[in-house]
Amino acid sequence: SQHSVEDTAAECERLGASVQAFVVDCSKREEIYSAAEKVKKEIGDVSILVNNAGVITAADLLSTQDHQIERMFEVNILAHMWTTRAFLPSMMKNNHGHIVTVASAAGHFVTSFMVAY
Repeated sequence: SQHSVEDTAAECERLGASVQAFVVDCSKREEIYSAAEKVKKEIGDVSILVNNAGVITAADLLSTQDHQIERMFEVNILAHMWTTRAFLPSMMKNNHGHIVTVASAAGHFVTSFMVAY
């Protein structure tokens, strides 16, 4: 949300960072690509990409709605592909950059009501 992004940006600025914030719906590929182009134009090449977006629906599989499963895949999996595809070419061109994908520890153990996740 715009409010959350602004709060985070303000906290980073309070800690001394220079900040420009963008709100992006990570479930929408075209919005990711559009935001990436805006970042490139306004800031320049990105050298560090941290993929940390994630959503979860805690319910048993048969109670989880189709749109909830689709959203989890769109954000938790596909968004990582789209953001990487958006920023990796300039990293390769510059022969410099890092991509960090933050994954959930939930993949290492069984948790009730998280089958779809």
